[in-house]
Amino acid sequence: MRIREVLRSVNDPSSATHALVSTGIVTGLALIEPRALSTGRRLAYRCAVAALTAWVMWSSLRPGDDDDADLLGPAGRVAITTGIAGTALGFAEVSEAIDARVHDVISRAGARHPRLWLAAGEAVFSVLAWRMIRQGDRLGSNDDQDVEMLARVGAA
Repeated sequence: MRIREVLRSVNDPSSATHALVSTGIVTGLALIEPRALSTGRRLAYRCAVAALTAWVMWSSLRPGDDDDADLLGPAGRVAITTGIAGTALGFAEVSEAIDARVHDVISRAGARHPRLWLAAGEAVFSVLAWRMIRQGDRLGSNDDQDVEMLARVGAA
């Protein structure tokens, strides 16, 4: 029973557990230097990035509560998630080129361990993105409450 609660929390994009797990994975992937990988390992790296992207998209598209309308349904979520994973694979070479340039800029700036700086930056951006989404969820719920309150006032 406990495992279901943990999985539910990991797959809830507004939970701190989700933020912790996704930030940990993003940070771990940022520590890898794609230019140094063999062909097979680079494929595995790219698949890991695509899988992370798909997981984040899938969990973001799931309805939050039983009260939330499921406008996409499972088939819609599968289609969008598959598309985003394919897009991540399609842009892998471009993403790795940007990564290499940023790595080289940090290295030329005198950093002894540019990968650690990259990983730290990606961790910060990951947490900030989660925080912004969470604030957006709160604003959205407040908007719904405001609409309900206005409807009550209008009906009175």
